Amino acid sequence: MGASNADNLLYFSLDQVLSPYVYVFTGAWLMAFVMTPIMRRLALRNGIVDWPDLARKHHREPVAYLGGVAVFLGWAAGVMISFNTVPHSSTPELTLGAVHFPISIIFGALLIAIVGLFDDVYGVSPRVKVGGQLIAAAMLAGQTVGTNLASGLFTSIGETWGFDPTMIPGFDQIVYWLGALIVVVFVLGGCNAANLLDGLDGLAGGVTGIVAAGLTFIAVALAMGLYGTDGAYSPFEMDPVRVVTCLALLGAVLGFLPYNFHPANIFMGDTGSMLLGYLCVSTILLFAEKGDSRLVMAAMIVFAVPIIDTAMAIIRRKSKGQPIFSPDNYHLHHQLVRAGFSVRQSVVLLYILAMGFAVLGSLLIFIRLRYVASVFLVVLGFIVVITYKVGHRQHQTELARKAEESAESKPEPQPQSAPEPASDHRSDVTAT
Repeated sequence: MGASNADNLLYFSLDQVLSPYVYVFTGAWLMAFVMTPIMRRLALRNGIVDWPDLARKHHREPVAYLGGVAVFLGWAAGVMISFNTVPHSSTPELTLGAVHFPISIIFGALLIAIVGLFDDVYGVSPRVKVGGQLIAAAMLAGQTVGTNLASGLFTSIGETWGFDPTMIPGFDQIVYWLGALIVVVFVLGGCNAANLLDGLDGLAGGVTGIVAAGLTFIAVALAMGLYGTDGAYSPFEMDPVRVVTCLALLGAVLGFLPYNFHPANIFMGDTGSMLLGYLCVSTILLFAEKGDSRLVMAAMIVFAVPIIDTAMAIIRRKSKGQPIFSPDNYHLHHQLVRAGFSVRQSVVLLYILAMGFAVLGSLLIFIRLRYVASVFLVVLGFIVVITYKVGHRQHQTELARKAEESAESKPEPQPQSAPEPASDHRSDVTAT
């Protein structure tokens, strides 16, 4: 099976890790590729389309929705195929005969897709969408998906400051509820980040595909045993669930993207954009199962482009006194188009940026935590400063525009006749 070194660390080749799950990717791609045109015809037949809006959108004709349904069906097909897949490694600790996929992720994805579908077809309020996302996050936390991240953070802090955090009274309860809160933040942030990024043909799908590829690299490196820092190849590394969810996501996105690239003949809608964000952050939270914050920080850097765009949107809207869910046309992609780039050029530029972050995040898993934390802080600082500068500039531009409009709306002063000169009594008195 796999070779072992002197420290009893097991290593698997790339082929050994990927070959059992190649049908997960293929099945997801095929389902999405076949179902996308079917969903397009269904959407057009029932009038489920996105109408042109020259203020914020670039298409001239109505474009079908329901592409997100095809993405969900593709991802679900890949996951179901994994149920009958013999993993690359079986151990008594995992009792593996098939991939054990967290049911909370599946039901959470289904819920997110249903809420998004209702929004695409009927339109729902932001509160309803947030409510669905909160329930999906509660499902993950209930199955402890991602809650170990808080434990890892406490452990890292304890190692840095030289104390044992487990000695804190009620430590287990504290880290669980803190971890649950982190899961909620991740799910809300991920769903809305991908949704906000979905503004140009092929943008959200392509960036998510690049993110999925970066997460796949991390998951495969983990499964190959290249990350074993515990002195042994633990059940965490052996568990193939991260490889499966990454390959299913990647296959589903690539099956949909040919129909969505500019000029798109179908959109994923909120069904797809929120689903893609949810699946990305669910995968990131799966890396937190070990409580190793290095993996999570690296994965978040892979997801940096949606994070940057969302952070800029929140600061921009709050500075204007607008609700954070109110739409505008100042996202990264809007600004690139406004700067003179075509839709395709803008999308490709953001693809390149996403690739850069994906490569950076993928490589960070091979270096020590302190260096990963340093890079993470640098990237975070970059996001904060750029977001503040751009938001401040846009706020000043908006104030100047409003002042100009206010000045133009004021009525012009009417010319008045000159008053008659008053007699100078002082000169009269002097003359007298």
